[in-house]
Amino acid sequence: MWANYEEPKDIVVVEEAERNVNYKDVVVTEVGEEMKFYAQHVETGPHLEKMMEELRTEMTDTPPLQGAYTPRKGDLCAAKFVDEEWYRARVEKVSGNQANVLYVDYGNREVIPAARLAALPSSFHSLPIQAHEYQLAFITVPEDPEAKKDAQEAFLKDVLNQQLALNVEYKNQGQDMVIILTSDKNTDIGLGLVKDGLVMVETRREKRLQKLVNDYKKAQEAAKNARLNLWQYGDFTADDAVEFGYKR
Repeated sequence: MWANYEEPKDIVVVEEAERNVNYKDVVVTEVGEEMKFYAQHVETGPHLEKMMEELRTEMTDTPPLQGAYTPRKGDLCAAKFVDEEWYRARVEKVSGNQANVLYVDYGNREVIPAARLAALPSSFHSLPIQAHEYQLAFITVPEDPEAKKDAQEAFLKDVLNQQLALNVEYKNQGQDMVIILTSDKNTDIGLGLVKDGLVMVETRREKRLQKLVNDYKKAQEAAKNARLNLWQYGDFTADDAVEFGYKR
């Protein structure tokens, strides 16, 4: 499992004065790789429900003519999902009579026949996209496929379709990096993964984040000492990796 082990690298960033705390209530709708996920903001949930109801009424009362719409990459369109309901979708790729789409209000992707797509009436373009992409902060996902799978499954079980509290801690190449707490704000989901030895801690140098980083590092040390999951063979330093034949 340590064949592709790489020690986490320190990240150098521009300093900010204080940690910004502004928790948002969210519902996680889709979980991807590298602890990336999509979430809807609870405060705009009623607007989405209203729009979805109106969209389905519109598509039922005025059904689109099959084949009348030609999808193009980047289009915001209507797509009929496997549940036979219509959703807003973004066309990401077109290959012959197939299209790769992102369901923009939920975050899931699908390859779908172009015949199941239709032009989205202009009145349904105004509501901002409701599925926001985030990634867990302060952690590094293991490279080993089995270890990565264990971490992803644990994360998915903890968050999918759950109402949680989210705070953006920093950005990484434009991606919002966040911590997620249970709705009562008593349990940090990412910290729990570290405690269970399922992920590694990414070191950050910002002063405003040091309390959080130190909490994560303490949890990682405890997981190492208990030899949990990733650390079942101990704490592999660079010398240990070479000695035991592991590639860094």
